[in-house]
Amino acid sequence: MCKKFILVSDLETIENSFNVRLETNIMAIPKMFSVSSGDSSYVITSQNQNLIQVFNYGMTPCFSKEPLNLINARAEGDKNLNNDPSYNGSKSIFLKPAFMKPIQSQRCIVVADAYYEWSDQNKPYLVYLQNKNRPFSFAGIYDGWKNPESEEIIYSYAIITTTANSLLQSIGIKRMPVILSRSNELQWIKSSNHLSDVLRLLVPYPSEKMNAYPVSDMVNIQGMNDPSMVKPVGAKLLIETSPVKFTGGYHHKVKPKSERNWFENDPKLQPPK
Repeated sequence: MCKKFILVSDLETIENSFNVRLETNIMAIPKMFSVSSGDSSYVITSQNQNLIQVFNYGMTPCFSKEPLNLINARAEGDKNLNNDPSYNGSKSIFLKPAFMKPIQSQRCIVVADAYYEWSDQNKPYLVYLQNKNRPFSFAGIYDGWKNPESEEIIYSYAIITTTANSLLQSIGIKRMPVILSRSNELQWIKSSNHLSDVLRLLVPYPSEKMNAYPVSDMVNIQGMNDPSMVKPVGAKLLIETSPVKFTGGYHHKVKPKSERNWFENDPKLQPPK
């Protein structure tokens, strides 16, 4: 699943990373150390690929009579209900009425910096991409729902999930959000892509490119938004090494840096002393 995620990169960094600009007359949102159901965050949609828009986390289908707040959508639909990581059957998300139209024509990139997950011991972990690969994107779908009282159209999104990779399985986690590689982001929101090509992108992100460490139970507090939420309270799951650098014809590897924090060298993310 993906109940809560982090979005703390500044707007300029996000705009440059995705080669987009914030939609006119929309105010930038503050740094959020816990985006959860009902919160607003940045998305890039298949219908406006050059703009950053602000939608609500928790999708309400257009035909719903009341708000539903669907935060996640299973890539397999009603199949693979036991979350078998070796499942290779069809991605049946398109068979679910709430997701049928969005998966075909209303896809979006959900901008994030990291996310939280809970182990089988109910211990919260911060999950991130190695080598400071952030911001990155979740594969999302969205819809517009008309409030029957105010007649306002409210746009909201859900994050698509798939089976967990081996890194997350090691702490008893069965599902994870679909994280898109840079090369697949445009393919995901390309409106002309055939559904079969889109569904092929709904796979677990490689374990060796991710990492996680335990954080405090502070993340369980509704409405909490503080830099100390990302402070580790235990060791990382993997020891990280820097990529190979090429200097003067020789390959140089930096020593393992397992003691480094996800927020290291970023003063905006440093927990208060």
